[in-house]
Amino acid sequence: MRPVPLLLVLLAPWCGSPAVPAEPAYLDELVASAEAQGLATAPGWETLGHYRPNLLGRGRKSLIDSESFFLAKDGKSDPASELEATLAAFFAPAGEPALQHPQCRFVARYRWLKDRLGFDPDRLPEQDCAEFDAWLATIDATSVTLIFPAAYLNNPASMFGHTLLRFDRPDQTEETRLLSHAVNYGAWTGTDNGVLFAVLGLTGGYEGTYSVEPYYELVKRYSDLENRDIWEYQLDFSPTEVERMLAHLWELRDQHSDYYFFDENCSYQLLFLLDAARPKLDLVGDFDLHVIPADSVRSVVRREGLLRHTVFRPSGETRLQQGLVAMPPADRKLVRGLASGAISPGEAAASNMSPPRLAAVLELAEASVTHELRAGDLERDVAAPRAWSLLAARSEIDTPADRPPVPVPATRPDQGHGSARLAAGIGVRDGDVFQALRLRPAYHDGLDPAGGFARGAGIEALDLELRHYQGDNSVVLDRFTAVRISSMAPRDELIRPVSWRLDFGLERMRVERGDTKGALVGVAEGGAGLGYGLGQQGVWSAMADIGLSGGEDCDRTCSVNLGPALSLLWPITDRATFTASGSYRVRFGERVRDGYELRLGQSYGLAADLAIKVELALENQGGGMQPELLSTLNWYF
Repeated sequence: MRPVPLLLVLLAPWCGSPAVPAEPAYLDELVASAEAQGLATAPGWETLGHYRPNLLGRGRKSLIDSESFFLAKDGKSDPASELEATLAAFFAPAGEPALQHPQCRFVARYRWLKDRLGFDPDRLPEQDCAEFDAWLATIDATSVTLIFPAAYLNNPASMFGHTLLRFDRPDQTEETRLLSHAVNYGAWTGTDNGVLFAVLGLTGGYEGTYSVEPYYELVKRYSDLENRDIWEYQLDFSPTEVERMLAHLWELRDQHSDYYFFDENCSYQLLFLLDAARPKLDLVGDFDLHVIPADSVRSVVRREGLLRHTVFRPSGETRLQQGLVAMPPADRKLVRGLASGAISPGEAAASNMSPPRLAAVLELAEASVTHELRAGDLERDVAAPRAWSLLAARSEIDTPADRPPVPVPATRPDQGHGSARLAAGIGVRDGDVFQALRLRPAYHDGLDPAGGFARGAGIEALDLELRHYQGDNSVVLDRFTAVRISSMAPRDELIRPVSWRLDFGLERMRVERGDTKGALVGVAEGGAGLGYGLGQQGVWSAMADIGLSGGEDCDRTCSVNLGPALSLLWPITDRATFTASGSYRVRFGERVRDGYELRLGQSYGLAADLAIKVELALENQGGGMQPELLSTLNWYF
């Protein structure tokens, strides 16, 4: 006879009664059957335990870091041991009402094992899980939607976008889905910011947890407060699969995992819930080194038959911008006057405007006041009465406002180019021919195909470029960009953001005439200024930049750099983009010198993940002008 498992002995005082199963032999039978079926290595079990291969591919390790998630002492690193301990725990007798039985605490595990082992209820009594059943009834979901709030450059944790899941009730419509529940996975960062925030986020210094919130609260946070457009991807999961998902979510409450911004982040951890509903999807298996939210959305959408329908939910800022675009100049001026308080609603009502047109003006003015309040540009004691007077005037008009709906972008985020990029090309610099090889893990720059990405926003990380110069048959590191962020945010009558940029990395400084390769130096630059729209999608900006540079030959390379910069980004179509930039720098170092740079670029997308680029640069860093022409073929993946 099999000896009584130590786990059951330890469970005895917790359950309030002897923990010895009525038939220890039945546990032996279940363990033997599980071993014969190879359940410990089955995708379903590995998903429920969040097991992933170790770095060297030997063995498995769970990404959950809470000790209470495991019933075996070595359960974090041994799926078979955890499975056996889980089966043993299911035999524990019912405890006091306030305590959860293991069958209820790990309800997804229990149901999965029951389906595969066919538990005999006479030999393994099934417990009543009233608390779980009540929670499940509260959620009352029969379908699930993947939510993607777009990138938000003013929050480092959200620069690449975000994902969450919404659980929808059977009787809900597009108008009532705001009342649904949604699950969010995020890191608890407290008030940390700056360098500490980056270091802890990159090294797993924060705890990531799952939380369930009303969907309207998340929409208010992401769409209204952070001005992020939201895409909703309604997925084709059956009600049974949705319940499996919720059962696993129940197991994950109060559990945490170490949060890593690049891999074990919001998008990656949510994929476990989708895999729990349908293990053969193996969405988690699509990612190894890093996970960007847009890529996780692509992974889900590309599964055949999984996407039912998409809905675009524009942010308050997008609605304001599009409302202005649809108005004639005189109406835009009136909106600005009403929003600023320079014109009273009574004065506007006394005009000869048609009721639908006046209603649109009043609605947009009130939305502008609310936007300024949320952005901190207006005090509440000023904004509240102004918004109230606008709403009161609007209520006097019975007709609908003459406001066209916000157009849905032609390209969804999942239809844009892949986040990683590999490029190869040939160029010539100051008469010296070279071949270039570029690799960038993430994410998007102004010359990449624009479809599916935020207007005027660029984020690049770990961008590497190697060059082989034919003149002396040398291979050099031409550039390494650790982080480059650019936000060219267009201003208008109502919204007046600041454009800005940051750049940290290594680049070549050529301060001697004829030195085409130059010296590799470290650079840290930043700038701020104003941006303005150009047509429907284009944007240009003027900024004042400041930076530091320095290398081994400090007499030549160490300097403080100041000067203006102009940039133009013009997405001609979703496939073709033109860029231009010019800058002037005064470099204060061992000696004062100046320099300038002019860059032109044109790209054309051959396919969703393939583009050609041609770039021309005229550069003078103190050693005379050096022209450069480079053509590359870019593959996004």
